[in-house]
Amino acid sequence: MNRRRAVRENLGAGAVILLILTALVIAGAGVFHAFTKNQQIKVARALQRIENRVSQHRLDITNLEVRLEEQLNPILLNDRLIQMSSDLRSIPLEAVKSIPRDPAPTATREAPVQQQSPARRLGATPSLVDLDSL
Repeated sequence: MNRRRAVRENLGAGAVILLILTALVIAGAGVFHAFTKNQQIKVARALQRIENRVSQHRLDITNLEVRLEEQLNPILLNDRLIQMSSDLRSIPLEAVKSIPRDPAPTATREAPVQQQSPARRLGATPSLVDLDSL
């Protein structure tokens, strides 16, 4: 007679607790996945903003270099000086005299140490120009 009786399979308390824990773990994993995805999007947007700023700075640097080259162009500079009625004028090459640099002092020389001008210390080429004769 037991064979004809309907067998009812009930879930036990352990199975119900296991199902609840599994559902909680899956829900937590979903929330964690959404959180990490959101963080990835925030980081990607921040990187994009930084890359945009870097490219804008590079463009600004290029524009400044172009403007500087335009301002330092000798022909345009001469034209601007003429327009401003400047007293500056070009110096002919014949008026420039090149003076050779002094050789480096050696240990055998007992010459007094001379005070060097800042232009000389920076390696500027000395030249003599008589501007009054031009």
